[in-house]
Amino acid sequence: MIWIYILAEVIVDLLELFGVLTGLPSSLLGLTILSWGNSLGDAIASISISKSGFGEMALTSCIAGPAFNLMLGLGITTFVTNLGLDEGGIVFDIHTGEGISSMATIVSALICHVALSSIIIANDFKIMQKHAKVLVMIYSISIMFVAVASLQ
Repeated sequence: MIWIYILAEVIVDLLELFGVLTGLPSSLLGLTILSWGNSLGDAIASISISKSGFGEMALTSCIAGPAFNLMLGLGITTFVTNLGLDEGGIVFDIHTGEGISSMATIVSALICHVALSSIIIANDFKIMQKHAKVLVMIYSISIMFVAVASLQ
């Protein structure tokens, strides 16, 4: 666990350094580079599972894995952080450029989740190639939305 912690710290520090050198906000880097690296193993596993004939399991892991990370990872982190704060919570200021890009990231993620859920439910839990194209398009628009919001 110590090695994982050290490697995670180094990766985040390198990402922050890249953000400082390029002037890109951390929310945009998290939405692209960090999330791609974090999801690569899951993507390979899901592709292997679906090629083995377990498409339903692969689809479930695509939704359940990130949901678990959000609920448990973000929930525990927020809880522990709030234990040490006297003001009663983590301050999230949307009046700064970083806050606006973070809010844009949250809204984009929510839109992607609602779109994916709608596509899945409307098509009886079957995702075709045209649906994947729509989801990739929504993700691309989300990245542009966050990039524009971060310039504000």
